[in-house]
Amino acid sequence: MKIRVKLPSMSLFRNRLYLAVILGHFSVDVFASMGSVVVTFFSVPMLLTGAQIGLAMGIYQLIGAVTQPGFGWLTDKIGSRWIGPVSVAWMAGFMTLSVLVAQFTNSFPLFLIFFSLTAFGIGAFHPQGTMHAGTAIASRAATGTAIFFLFGQTGLSLGPVLSGLLLDNVGAIGIFVLALLSTPILIFITFAMRHSGPQPVSPSVRSDGKQMTTGEAVRWNAIGLLAVIMGLRSWAFLGTVSFLPKMFQNMGWEASAYGLITGAFWFASGISGVIAGHLADRWGRRPIVFGTMLVGSIPLLFLPLTSSWLAFPLAMIFGAFGGASHSILVVIAQALLPGRKALASGITLGYIFGMGAFSTWAIGAMADVWGLTLVIQASAVVGVLTAFLALFLPATREATHPEPERVPA
Repeated sequence: MKIRVKLPSMSLFRNRLYLAVILGHFSVDVFASMGSVVVTFFSVPMLLTGAQIGLAMGIYQLIGAVTQPGFGWLTDKIGSRWIGPVSVAWMAGFMTLSVLVAQFTNSFPLFLIFFSLTAFGIGAFHPQGTMHAGTAIASRAATGTAIFFLFGQTGLSLGPVLSGLLLDNVGAIGIFVLALLSTPILIFITFAMRHSGPQPVSPSVRSDGKQMTTGEAVRWNAIGLLAVIMGLRSWAFLGTVSFLPKMFQNMGWEASAYGLITGAFWFASGISGVIAGHLADRWGRRPIVFGTMLVGSIPLLFLPLTSSWLAFPLAMIFGAFGGASHSILVVIAQALLPGRKALASGITLGYIFGMGAFSTWAIGAMADVWGLTLVIQASAVVGVLTAFLALFLPATREATHPEPERVPA
């Protein structure tokens, strides 16, 4: 008698809707991650200060954050049919316009307008994409969400590399060509999401399988602690990575070089996220968040002091361990915020990126006073504090129950 084991990840890739959201995530984040390289590259001709760089990136991240709950609510109401493909097209189009405006006008206020508008694509795509990723196979929610974020972070890793190379060698026209190359993915997303309608409310359940009441479902103490952890992690991770290009530009690196190291950071983060998600499904989420945040904080002490090739492994260790907990924290938040999945995803991601936006602005302003090296090293202390706070999260290891496989969309 043969026992056949179906791998959840293989089932996921046979689902056209899931495939559409992970490809869309890849495309959106390719253009989203260009932001720090684009601002850094044009900071020289536009004579930008550290505070102005922080302002541009902060507004960019803030818009991408605060719009996510609204787009999550809208997705629950009308579905992903139009929100998915339009957000991908918006992201590619407005990032291209931002680069063209910067190159041909050299005007920071005008650039800031188009650059800020770009972030609406981030806010629109992520809630519906995260919702579909987390509900494809619920018993492997952390794994499915981690794979979704892997594709996004692969895009995040390629965006700085491609934009750095293109800006150094071709200029703004290279970003325009890259946007055109994303058209086949956009067509597939439009086809795959054509029947994606409103999502039903998903009731929360207790460990005994019974539905929770509203009072049981909302655990305010755990939500408050999780909010603190997410906020501090956003400072140590999202706020810091926005200044990696500027830090290495100050060391004399060219755009292609600081784009490459930023890309290596994001790629390591994506790979580790899948591994961490799988381990969290098996061993529990709390110990994985603690261990990865603790180890990931250490390289930040040495990275600002390293201008040689050793900066690459340090950045990748920081990215791998510092970014590993992202999908896990999102899944924890979805469990603690009962109700509509897209709205819960939008609130969670909006808060994470909103705190990242505030952190980026604050780091930029503080760097003008105390220097970028010292401020980034201080982020290592924030990361260690975050790791130990994670030990107080509620135990979240869940028993897995067999579920019927979803029919591919």
